[in-house]
Amino acid sequence: MDDHTMQTRSAQSRDTLRYFLLIWLPLTLLAVVVTVGLLYNQRQSLRDSAAIEQQAQVISARTLLSDRLESIQADILYLAGQLALLESDAQSAATFDTFQRFHPQYYQIRLLDEYGYEQVRVELVGSQPQVLPPAKLQDKSHRYYVQLGLQQPVGSVYLSPFDLNVEHGEVERPFQPTIRVATPIAGADGRTRGLLVINYRGQYLLDALAAMDKPNGAALWLVNANGYWLKADSPEQTWGFMLPERSNANLSQQHVSLWSQMIREDNDGSATTNNAVYRFASVDFDPRNDIPLSQSLGRLYLVSQLTYDQLYGSNQPARRTLWQAAGLVILLFALLSLMLARSIAQRRASESSLASSESKFRAMIEAAPDAILMTDTEGTITLMNEQAMVMFDYSQQELIGQKVEVLIPTEVADRHVHHRQGYVQDAKARPMGMGLSLSAQRKDGSRLPVEISLSPIQTPNGPLVFCAIRDATERRATERKIRQLNDGLARQNTELQAVNGELEAFSYSVSHDLRAPLRAIDGFSKILQTSLEGKLDDQEADYFSRIRKAAQNMSTLIDDLLMLARVTRADVKLASVNLSRVATGAIERLRESQPEREIEVHIEPGIKVLADPALLGVAMENLLGNAFKFTGSTEHPRIEVGRVGSEDGDVVFVRDNGVGFDMSYADKLFIPFQRLHSARDFPGTGIGLASISRVMNKLGGRVWAESSVGQGATFYLQFKTLESEQ
Repeated sequence: MDDHTMQTRSAQSRDTLRYFLLIWLPLTLLAVVVTVGLLYNQRQSLRDSAAIEQQAQVISARTLLSDRLESIQADILYLAGQLALLESDAQSAATFDTFQRFHPQYYQIRLLDEYGYEQVRVELVGSQPQVLPPAKLQDKSHRYYVQLGLQQPVGSVYLSPFDLNVEHGEVERPFQPTIRVATPIAGADGRTRGLLVINYRGQYLLDALAAMDKPNGAALWLVNANGYWLKADSPEQTWGFMLPERSNANLSQQHVSLWSQMIREDNDGSATTNNAVYRFASVDFDPRNDIPLSQSLGRLYLVSQLTYDQLYGSNQPARRTLWQAAGLVILLFALLSLMLARSIAQRRASESSLASSESKFRAMIEAAPDAILMTDTEGTITLMNEQAMVMFDYSQQELIGQKVEVLIPTEVADRHVHHRQGYVQDAKARPMGMGLSLSAQRKDGSRLPVEISLSPIQTPNGPLVFCAIRDATERRATERKIRQLNDGLARQNTELQAVNGELEAFSYSVSHDLRAPLRAIDGFSKILQTSLEGKLDDQEADYFSRIRKAAQNMSTLIDDLLMLARVTRADVKLASVNLSRVATGAIERLRESQPEREIEVHIEPGIKVLADPALLGVAMENLLGNAFKFTGSTEHPRIEVGRVGSEDGDVVFVRDNGVGFDMSYADKLFIPFQRLHSARDFPGTGIGLASISRVMNKLGGRVWAESSVGQGATFYLQFKTLESEQ
């Protein structure tokens, strides 16, 4: 092996290593960045999903808490109503006994007189109610819930703090979470004659909240207004305000930042600390705040806590798997990069060997007015001139060594290989043109029509093919434009005929197939309602009225849809139209249909626009009809029609001082069936503004609106200028 061959191989090895590093290092960096991004997105997805679950957990818990407390209040008011009908304590005891059998959540029901002495007391022993004998009845006048209950007006309910039941001055063990509920009992004279007190077994509520703890570990807390836990993820943290040994178990002391956010007026939200994510909400059961905090149920807080260990702990296997996959991808990139680097190095070596022969032909090729390519028998490009680089937007480095098929459109590249091979086997000169319609492909993928002449050349290094390529764009452009124009006109005509046919079929179906059953529904409903008059109760009569109203609303919707269809396919005949006169006529018709309305209307005289009279009438009827409708609740309604200056065309406005709308929904105004107000407050089908938009499109203009809630709305119609059309 001589020195030149060794030097060549050494240089090729260095090139291979250099190209390998240039290819592999960016790919490796990309794999690492993608992996990190996936891990970040995965982590963010976990947080977003957990936030949604926590919010749902807190909302469900708040609903449960409110429903349970409302149910308790409804139960005691029901019992109070029953007591008003009873005449003896024995009857009251029997009523309590029966009620308690079906409501085991109330473990004690008492009836006290107006001085706080027990008259009847029924307790749940095991699963059976037990009426206490008179000897065991007690004086409860000193208890705060009795005093506060007797102070309440008849018909109101007092809720005590949620705490543990105390017997003989000691907290009852096992714990008996209790809410005492009281309501005054009225005598025949309407004055308070006693107090009904029921003890609700709070464990029912705590168990229901415990069932809402999430599988992902999110714990649900219940906290009172002083920050003490009534339910926590650890039982040792609860009831700190009643158990001296747990007095430090207070949310306001252990989670100061969280508590400070919870007690703000804006107390429905979320918080994040160094180790957990929280979602909280509150329910106030004494919104009047006329009872001391320590003597009423007051505000209760629901808090969902999810620690970061719980949130991300289950994701560790997925993280390891992702990094392992990234490692395999990096290894695969290394193998592919090595193969590609060797290929590039070999190609560079080939280009160097061909450089000496290229110089022999360069002067002649560069002087040619056409693009010149030289290929070997395998279709590899070995030489090109400046015109070829300009024509195909490739540099010499990008094309030399490539197959000539790189300049052939992709869909015919495979066929060209066979054509090229056939030409090499029977090579002969082929003049330019020859009636063939050929195309080439630039670097950016764009195509250009070409004419090509081929000539075989014999060289010491073997046969080559000389290709002269001429741009045929200008010659074919005229032919292509003519064909495109003819094809486009035919296609548009076909599409328009199909659309018109569909619209006509739709209008016929709506007008005939839908109206008949609606008229039948309305007519037969009216006949039934008339024939059964006096025999129907209020609910049944209401059902008939709803059926007729629904049929009439559907008929109105059909009319609006037909109007929208007619506007869409209407022929436009532009002319100078007095918009002021059209608006005045629309106002007069609206006043006739609503004679009871007193509304101030100002229409600027002499407003002329370039429009179709029929389509303009549709637009103004809808705009002014909306103005009438949405000023219905305004004390001094006012509508104004005028024009404003604009460089883009004639602009007319219709302004009212009605309810207006939120501009954040303005993009939905002109979409069919989109409504920004309740149908109960402002009837309609949502078609009117869509019809206005279609009208203005057909007139070559546009429509837009400006408004704010409670400040009215202004709609602008922009028409083509009369001068530009005349």
